[in-house]
Amino acid sequence: MELAQVPLFRDLAPEDLEALERAAQRRLLGKGEVLFLEGEPVRALFVVKRGLIKVYKLDPEGRKQVVLHVEGPGRVLAEVALFLERPTYPASAEALEESEVLAIPKERFFQLLEVRPQLARSLIRYLARRQERLLHLLDRLVFHEVRERLCEFLLERLAEEGQGFRLPTNSELAALLGTVPEAVSRNLGELYRRGLIRLAGRRVEVPDPEALRALIR
Repeated sequence: MELAQVPLFRDLAPEDLEALERAAQRRLLGKGEVLFLEGEPVRALFVVKRGLIKVYKLDPEGRKQVVLHVEGPGRVLAEVALFLERPTYPASAEALEESEVLAIPKERFFQLLEVRPQLARSLIRYLARRQERLLHLLDRLVFHEVRERLCEFLLERLAEEGQGFRLPTNSELAALLGTVPEAVSRNLGELYRRGLIRLAGRRVEVPDPEALRALIR
């Protein structure tokens, strides 16, 4: 996964991409390793090169975890936190599997923003798409059944990562879909029995995406 393939950086000139790549620091994360914690100062923008990173918040007692989103290759993390009035991470991030990320120092990113209007436009478009995703998620939580939300999630992962994409745990998936792990397990089992998905551990294949899409109203 090169920076030129990341939607946020697609419009940059080759020399700007090279400058970012030179400034980027490669980080390898083991499964369960923390990338950043809520409340820590924001020092970098992160690009997922491989693996899966979950972004989550803990309740005030630090016991219950709410998964906000899961990001795979080509996705960007902490792009909003860079611009907060109090620049600290508003949530925590942790690797769901062995992962590799590129950390772009915020100072270098801001320098490029000031002199490259195309990067600023790309960032605005990227943030607008993120806002659209959040509104869509709200609509899905309010108006769609668990099975429909699950099918839509599976199709989104398929589009982003291709066949054999990794599924989060049932607890993490339940948090993403606004339900309970038992409902996730029950609906996954139903899709598997109907031949709409194939499972190998936590890896998923969708033999007929259109058949899965037909379950979404």
